[in-house]
Amino acid sequence: MRGLTSESIERWRTDGYLHLEGHLQGRALEGLRGHVDRVAAMADGECGVLQHYERTNEGVRICRSEHLLEVDDELREIIAGGEILDMASQLLGELAVLYKEKVNYKMAGGAGFSAHQDAPAYPFVESHLSCMIAIDDATESNGCLEVVRGMHAEVLPMDEDGCIRDDVVDSMQWVPVPIRAGDLLWFHSRAPHRSAPNRSNADRRALFCTYNAAAEGDLRSRYYAEKFERFAEASEGERTRVSLIGDFQGVAPSRQEIYDYMNRRNQT
Repeated sequence: MRGLTSESIERWRTDGYLHLEGHLQGRALEGLRGHVDRVAAMADGECGVLQHYERTNEGVRICRSEHLLEVDDELREIIAGGEILDMASQLLGELAVLYKEKVNYKMAGGAGFSAHQDAPAYPFVESHLSCMIAIDDATESNGCLEVVRGMHAEVLPMDEDGCIRDDVVDSMQWVPVPIRAGDLLWFHSRAPHRSAPNRSNADRRALFCTYNAAAEGDLRSRYYAEKFERFAEASEGERTRVSLIGDFQGVAPSRQEIYDYMNRRNQT
């Protein structure tokens, strides 16, 4: 295990986020890209994967995949074991366990995310932390994360969507955090963050793994049961729903548009 330095842990405690460069390189990075390509090609429900789509100027595109542990053992080890889990434990200061996992694709022309904190979207436990594993370079032009330093002590005032209220957003200093493919970006569940749309011509993908303290329970199955239930009850709307809060700004395609998109993709 590449243990975190005391300086890194102190920076994490102060800022609420931590950028670690060059964690995955060479074959390891290419291997992860292969896993993500396989996940993106799956049908909704295949191997338990939950797929989400958005409408862009280029037509319907995938925007998120989640519930990925049954895809294959190698991807499971990346997400739920090994160095990433060890780092989560170091940052929590106690043994960590996986809470949820997802791939955000942010294809060319894909939508961004409103300013929010993850904590309101992650029920059943007080504190979480997430690791963004960059599969492609995340830049300001393709919608890298923007964060606010040192604002992770409490849940901030929210609007009706569960996002940070506009007046609070405008009062804070937002810092873009561009990262390279293979880098890690850890952030606390109460760290304010947002991201702009992908205004470039290239896709930008990232794997996100979220953890909580094992002492608070293994809550992954409970989280996804809650999410599946709420999504099953939801009706079609103007925005794509990918979370238990309304942070994603993407436009929702109809069920027919998704069906047509899947048919076209399967024929190519």
